[in-house]
Amino acid sequence: MRWATLAHVHLDRVASPWLVRRFVDPDAEFEFVEWGLDGGLPDPTRLRIPEGATPIGIPGVRLGLHDENGPCFQKVLRAYDLDDPALWRMERIVAAGVSHALGTPARPDQTEEERILGAALNLVGAAFGVAHDDTAHLENALPLYDGVYEHCRIWELSEDVLAGAPKHPPLRIPYLRDALERAREGHA
Repeated sequence: MRWATLAHVHLDRVASPWLVRRFVDPDAEFEFVEWGLDGGLPDPTRLRIPEGATPIGIPGVRLGLHDENGPCFQKVLRAYDLDDPALWRMERIVAAGVSHALGTPARPDQTEEERILGAALNLVGAAFGVAHDDTAHLENALPLYDGVYEHCRIWELSEDVLAGAPKHPPLRIPYLRDALERAREGHA
């Protein structure tokens, strides 16, 4: 399926295509819609969305830009009934990153970890935008968001499983991989 988002992708408009590719449409192809260079948000009536493409992260559409209803990532979660707790934990990190990028107040219940990870995604995303065009940015960022998702899955493990995790990486990593696999199979 074809999807379209605003050109010059960043944070939410990378996290949301990641979410689409991993959980909604594994064959998703993204096209990038150019918008003005005046520093303001684009006028939705002037954007040329490719015919037949599902718009995402574009103002004025169902899966639009971040607004009072949350980031685009949250809109995709709701629109496609994605109830994975790790994805909702990830949404909080994306929202924290959007808040960092825009300089808006954080959610009152935002954790320090969410703030740090969100700010890091914002800063790394800005650097990816300089280093790559939109297509390469998205492709190169997919493994980064895979890692954020795995981090969120780890935090969804039970307290006793987390408490039993070895500290030394050669032991910790296989332990966590095994715990996540057991959780995926419904054994943890």
